Order: sequence, then C-alpha cells, then structure tokens
Amino acid sequence: MLCPDCGFDNIEGIDACDACGQPMTSLDISPSELEESISRHSISVLNPRQPESVEATTTLREAIKQLVAGEAGSLLVLDKGSLIGIVTDRDILTKVSAHLELLDQPVTTVMTTQPAVVSRSDSIAYCLRTMDLGGYRHLPVVDEQMVPTGIITVRDILRFLCVRFAEIRSALQ
Repeated sequence: MLCPDCGFDNIEGIDACDACGQPMTSLDISPSELEESISRHSISVLNPRQPESVEATTTLREAIKQLVAGEAGSLLVLDKGSLIGIVTDRDILTKVSAHLELLDQPVTTVMTTQPAVVSRSDSIAYCLRTMDLGGYRHLPVVDEQMVPTGIITVRDILRFLCVRFAEIRSALQ
C-alpha cells in the first residue's frame, strides 16, 4: 500500500507508514463515497469559467494569438452567438503546426464540429464519463439554446476530487 504523503510502499493493512509515520487507516475510503459525491453534485459546483470564444470567420492565426493571450486551452467557435465548434491547443499542434499555410484559413478548417456539451444541471459523473468516452479535456457548458455559458476542464474535475478526497479523509481521522 503506497503512502500518499511520502510514496513509500508499505505492507498491506498497516496502521501507519513505516517511512514517515503518517496514518494509513484513513486510506480505507469506500469508493462509493467519492462515486456518490460526483453523482450527486452537478457541474455547477465546479463554477464553470467563462469560455474564450471566436467567431467562425476568425483566422487560425488570430485564434492562436487569443489562445496564448488568454492562457486558455480551447476556444469555442460561435456563429451568431450559438456554439458550432471547438478548437483546442491540441488541434493547433496536431493539425496546424506542420501546415503553416493554414494560419490564414478560418478556424472552422480545424475545429471539432458539433462538440459534446453539458448543461449546468448535469452531474459531475456524467461530465467525467463524456470526457472519458470522447477523449475530451474541455467540455462546453451550454443553455437550452446551445449558447455557451461556461467551460469545464479535466483540471476542474480533478480539483473537485482532490478537495472531496481531503474532506473525506479528514472526516475519518
């Protein structure tokens, strides 16, 4: 059993880490506690950030500048305010970096069309499952009219899980 504090590989079932002395009994957290937490909470508790967005006519060159300036990993592509696609830093690296002639083409050239989306009322578990099945790191949060209201990233979910794990762990001590 690995100690989460120092990484030492301990014998299964011990009460404290042999290397650093940290209690190991709190690691017997029922997986159902975390599972229940992500199933019960909607993604609204993650406080989805306002997404960076561009219009469909924006060039890839302009989109890259916006990605860098905004320190964002993705840009939602809009047409008259409605979501029509998403372009990520990974799209730029894989589709554009070897084809610099695309820089003056519209962002629609490399965007993912009809991206998977979530609503604020969807559970974190649903969001996580959607990300896992599609291999996504970013999911747009939209309202009923497909107007983007936020963006959820894998980091947002990891942050939530880390906080919940710490809360559960401290409650057991």
